[in-house]
Amino acid sequence: MEVIVGKLAGFCPGVERAVNMALKAAKENENVYCLGELVHNRQVIEELEKKNVKTVDDIKDVPNNGIVIFRAHGVKESIYEISNKKNLKIIDLTCGKVRIIHDKVKKEKDKSFIIIVGDENHPESVATKDFAGKNSIVIFDDSEIVDAYKEFESSGLDRVYVVAQTTFNLKKFEALSKEIEDNFCEVPVTIDNTICSATEERQIETEKLSKEVDTIIVIGGKNSANTQKLVDISKRNCKNVYHIQTKDDLTNVSFENTKKIGIVAGASTPSNIIKDVEKFLMEM
Repeated sequence: MEVIVGKLAGFCPGVERAVNMALKAAKENENVYCLGELVHNRQVIEELEKKNVKTVDDIKDVPNNGIVIFRAHGVKESIYEISNKKNLKIIDLTCGKVRIIHDKVKKEKDKSFIIIVGDENHPESVATKDFAGKNSIVIFDDSEIVDAYKEFESSGLDRVYVVAQTTFNLKKFEALSKEIEDNFCEVPVTIDNTICSATEERQIETEKLSKEVDTIIVIGGKNSANTQKLVDISKRNCKNVYHIQTKDDLTNVSFENTKKIGIVAGASTPSNIIKDVEKFLMEM
């Protein structure tokens, strides 16, 4: 059985920076709190917890004068204000690509109605929506464009600015952008493809690899948006797709009729987990 590992599998630069800096903060300080999961990977979070990086869901749970990490997905603008009032030392690990989107929507929010293409419950989109202000909406598919138009009409603004969650599916964003332009044909619409280049490249690689193998394994957190996009892409092209978190998830899987197997991984998946899966398959 031939095993092919995607060249782009594993940590993206933003995640690698966030994990390394969180570990550094834990080494230098006794108690460090992270607002929400630093990245969407259970194994990474467990390792951080062993190093005394405690994950909390609410900024209120961080003691006054304490140390708080803002995760790679970013946090609401209002969280910065609350943190300053609590005299917290902020270690801001917001991904640089996400921070750029925050800056862009802040500049546009007084002159444009902002449409954020993404998952409204994903922490990145939640944060971006907060920076974009009241005249904004998060949409996931074309069924929500009508709602976006209604909110645009009530905003009193005369132009539209569209951005994307950095981990959104590229092809879906392009299709939605066309639908938005068609529905908002009477007003100026600016489409800003803010999908991370690392995400785009990973999706393109997965598209290609999933057409060349009998089975494809996607490694990553079950709550990782960018990993789920790889799963969706793989399922379009390959009959046998397994979304796993570690090699243990493959224990009861049979690869008896598989001649060629592909491995891809989300941006929050550590390299050691990918290597463990590869070794496990090679030894079968």
